[in-house]
Amino acid sequence: METMNNYTGNILIADLESGECETEELSPGLVEKALGGAALNMELYEKYKDRDPLILGTGFFTATFFPCSCLAVMTGISPITGGIGHVPLTWQTGVELKLAGFDFVVILGKAAKPMRLWLHDGLSDLNDSEDIWGKDVWQSVDKIREVYGDDMIQSILIGKAGENKVPIAQLSENYWGSADTLGLAAVCGAKNLKAIAMRGLGSLEVADGFFQKSLELKNEILSGAIKGKAGLKDFIAPLGLDAKLKEKIESATHRINACYNCPYPCYTFLKYREAPSATAQNGVADPGCLTADLAGLARFHMLGIDAPQAMEKCFKSGLQPAAAARILEKKGIKDLAAAEAALDALAAEGNDVKPDGQSPWPIEVALPQAAGIFSSAVPPKPLFAQVSNFGAQDAGQWWVQRQALAYTIGICPIFALLAPEVTLEKVVELVQMSAEWDAFSSDTLKNIIDTLIKKSTG
Repeated sequence: METMNNYTGNILIADLESGECETEELSPGLVEKALGGAALNMELYEKYKDRDPLILGTGFFTATFFPCSCLAVMTGISPITGGIGHVPLTWQTGVELKLAGFDFVVILGKAAKPMRLWLHDGLSDLNDSEDIWGKDVWQSVDKIREVYGDDMIQSILIGKAGENKVPIAQLSENYWGSADTLGLAAVCGAKNLKAIAMRGLGSLEVADGFFQKSLELKNEILSGAIKGKAGLKDFIAPLGLDAKLKEKIESATHRINACYNCPYPCYTFLKYREAPSATAQNGVADPGCLTADLAGLARFHMLGIDAPQAMEKCFKSGLQPAAAARILEKKGIKDLAAAEAALDALAAEGNDVKPDGQSPWPIEVALPQAAGIFSSAVPPKPLFAQVSNFGAQDAGQWWVQRQALAYTIGICPIFALLAPEVTLEKVVELVQMSAEWDAFSSDTLKNIIDTLIKKSTG
């Protein structure tokens, strides 16, 4: 098999205790065994499990022409579940990591003082991060870009909640939170790891015919279940959420954006300090926020709180919005000012607070226990098609299998629920083509997925 069309070939070992970084080869044998993403993360986790590792990895198709191939995955022990958890990182994160020269990053030990990991041009450095320790997420992103002199730097970082090891802390991708519902931000805080900053200017090779096949698949998806739909607003009805939330989102929407190479733009920028239609820069500070976290919006909306502004507070503090909203609900808080004060206090002093075990979605959810290894911020069912359209019968088991597939090949796990056109057979065909790996089969892929689930739950 060939890996140059899918990987740079580098695994970074970042030792926070010693402050040193080393690079190891990503062997073809390891790719043959686990393919990529969360499945390969688990192989690395088991290798280094005595050093309390966090593993950050890219999927097999991340940064390629495969539709929505944006994903990175962080794997570690969740302070919420006590077991292995895999957190999906979308937007530009996975692409930036791989094109910065690293397919996987193994983070070991604990730093003696706040540190950040800086990745660029195949180089890595562990730098002092006391300049942004104690700053909120938005301030920290701005400072990182200022220090390294590039506004295009992509960051995974923690806010005050993560620094204070609050279990419902959330990793942030730049300014806008993430799908971390497993508390891996608190793990970063315990390690004194404030941020991972990345700048990717590299590239991958492209196998003959791969671009055309990927384009054909993308066009098929655009003509399929998602046709005529866009943004978070169109998720409301299929999930059975309050129609007034859709009205709120529509009335505040400034624009919608897609992750890298995604046919469906779900990220929605909501403006609330100026007219949503405003396009000129009018000097309004922080006019709104960008989010794909519909569960968080729905939970705050249920409280009667202005949901987008409450989300902004969570993003700045580095808190899981839906989990924080549940805590506010128990406290009987239903106005924005009181909510913002409570969220500040939670980020500062909430290290003994855990979610109550309920789904972040204010709807009935029936997923198997194995679903807990993946992000619950992802909708709990398909959105524009039936489970049967994906060739499955058992909705719960299908969801777990579908997430495992997405987390392994490197596509957004929300997108995986939108596109029945992405079949196992088409994934296998494109793996065979890009890796010149004729022996790869549906049985091989199913075995990798089943092994990921078994190892993560066992």
